[in-house]
Amino acid sequence: MAVRRKRTKRPRGKGKKLPNWGLLGLGLAIGVVFTILIQIFVDRVATPGSGLGALVSRMDKPEQTPAPQKSSPQTKSELPKPKFDFYTILPEVETVLPQAQSTKEKKDAKPAVPEKNVSYVLQAASFAKFEDADRLKAELALNGLSTHIQKVTIEGRGEYHRVRLGPYSNLDELDVAHQRLRKLGIQALRLKVKGQG
Repeated sequence: MAVRRKRTKRPRGKGKKLPNWGLLGLGLAIGVVFTILIQIFVDRVATPGSGLGALVSRMDKPEQTPAPQKSSPQTKSELPKPKFDFYTILPEVETVLPQAQSTKEKKDAKPAVPEKNVSYVLQAASFAKFEDADRLKAELALNGLSTHIQKVTIEGRGEYHRVRLGPYSNLDELDVAHQRLRKLGIQALRLKVKGQG
């Protein structure tokens, strides 16, 4: 009879296992390497003077400020022309008036000469959404004030809906309506409008 030998089992594929802190260190090293590679790629694509490399190189150098340039006197024809904007066109048609004078100041002041072809308007608010403007209009109507909504388009900003009262033919009517709005907690703009009246 033949004697069978027992085979000793060798562990398959089991080598030395890295401890947890070793795996953590390996993961951090891989992350640092990827970060540096990505930063190098971004530095090559981005504008010069940006990125991590430029920041590190600038740390040793003192900050440099550009020397002020001496401006040569320019004539009015050489100055750049302003863009036409709502805020530059507004003064040609509408002018914001200062706050109303107190009753004592009105008594001391000389009566204003009425201007021809001019009316006065109160702008209670301006909203991007029509629903908000309509809500304020309804609230003011419940308080006995007649308003209208004016839709304007401002270049680069979109459409706005202005809630306005008026036009009024003189400043006294404007001041009475303005005081009523103040009692409701609304600080309105007092506007003088040319070309209407």
